[in-house]
Amino acid sequence: MRARAGGVLGAVAVLLSAPAGAQQNTVVFTRTGSGARAAGMANAFIAVSDDGTAASWNPAGLGQLRKPELSVVSTTLAQTTSLQGFRTRDQLSAFTTQDSSSRTTYLDFASLAAPVTLWGKPTTFQAAWRRLYPLEFSDVVSIRREPLAPEAPPAALIDSNGDLSGGVDLLSIAGAVKLTPRLALGVSYNLWRGHWEGNTSAMETPLVPGAVPLFLTSKASNRVRGDNFSLGLLLTYPRWSVGGLVQTPLAGDYDTEQRASASGRPPISTGLVEGHLRFPSALGFGVAWRPSVGWTVDLDLSWDNWKDAEIDNALNGKVSIFDNLPRDRTATRNTLSVNMGAERVFTAEGFLVPLRFGVAWEPQGARSPYTLDAQTFRMLAVGTGYNTNSLKFDAAFQYRWANQRTGADFGVAAGTSELPYAVGESNTREWRLKLSVILRVTDTSKLRGLAGKVFGGG
Repeated sequence: MRARAGGVLGAVAVLLSAPAGAQQNTVVFTRTGSGARAAGMANAFIAVSDDGTAASWNPAGLGQLRKPELSVVSTTLAQTTSLQGFRTRDQLSAFTTQDSSSRTTYLDFASLAAPVTLWGKPTTFQAAWRRLYPLEFSDVVSIRREPLAPEAPPAALIDSNGDLSGGVDLLSIAGAVKLTPRLALGVSYNLWRGHWEGNTSAMETPLVPGAVPLFLTSKASNRVRGDNFSLGLLLTYPRWSVGGLVQTPLAGDYDTEQRASASGRPPISTGLVEGHLRFPSALGFGVAWRPSVGWTVDLDLSWDNWKDAEIDNALNGKVSIFDNLPRDRTATRNTLSVNMGAERVFTAEGFLVPLRFGVAWEPQGARSPYTLDAQTFRMLAVGTGYNTNSLKFDAAFQYRWANQRTGADFGVAAGTSELPYAVGESNTREWRLKLSVILRVTDTSKLRGLAGKVFGGG
């Protein structure tokens, strides 16, 4: 089965007519940062950004660090997609509900930040690795096609097995300088490295005597390489702060290799197809307000110019990464995300316990090219933690959901035209559990002594 809403970072631009499974609907493309503290505030962190994950949100926030920090973040992600109410465009057949689910746990983020003083200005440098997009999904689905009229095709059982594995990672070098006690500027250089593979098999068995089952298999391997910059600004006051973020476009190389075979058709192989990927620029703006001691309230607005997200290669030309259509025909839209969160810190002797919560509206660039229905995720978040002067442990839980009326291809014989074989509703649900550990080096004298021994300074 192939759902036509959304895609997986460029793979949709070169997919053959093979079914690819419901996993295409489940990728959240919003380019948020990492860390459980931010996650508990529903990703409203641009104007806060004051811990070891700062550069993934606003690199200027690194200027607030006063001690070296080592950060590690893990994520458990569970996704469920339901395709229901689907009928063929000619209204002759209907399909039973298709449910797909998957769960994975992975390392999300790791970094080391070190503050120093250069020319009398507090300056912080950070090296980090981050999994920007986890592309892990596996589903086994069995649905039925039922006739609605005498002239409809016979009833059939459709079984499919789809697997997606890999991800898109960022390697970042960041730095920030506090120009004044209020103003900090920061920049990060991000090196993109992505590789993911997909395997799909499907069998369509007509439920009539003597019918011969039809089969289809497809394999795809995709790779992306590129780089971009993130530029940040942070203006802080005792009661409020303002943050700004600019993410420059990614201009990188992309290659794919795809193979497919089906009943009654010769095998198809694209060979290695090389092209160029453009991931668009993004802007972020945040305001944080501290109405009283222990309280922080944050609001973030993020703009993504998804209409400029394109792949250009010899197989398809220049097309959108979401719906595989050229710029003058694509239904891709630009989006404005709204994230709101709050934190209340309770103090005790020697440690702090924060409580966090938030809500978000996160529209995606993908829009069904047939129904033109948009894909928008809503999100609720809660979080807590245990923080001391040298250790920060935080946990957050996020729940997202999205509904969309879209087109899909079911069965081996479907997918041979640009129009979808069937139309219905796609419902996506996911939850994420994020855990963060940040170690702060409060006594740097031992580090200075070690550095002196290593570099001959003492």
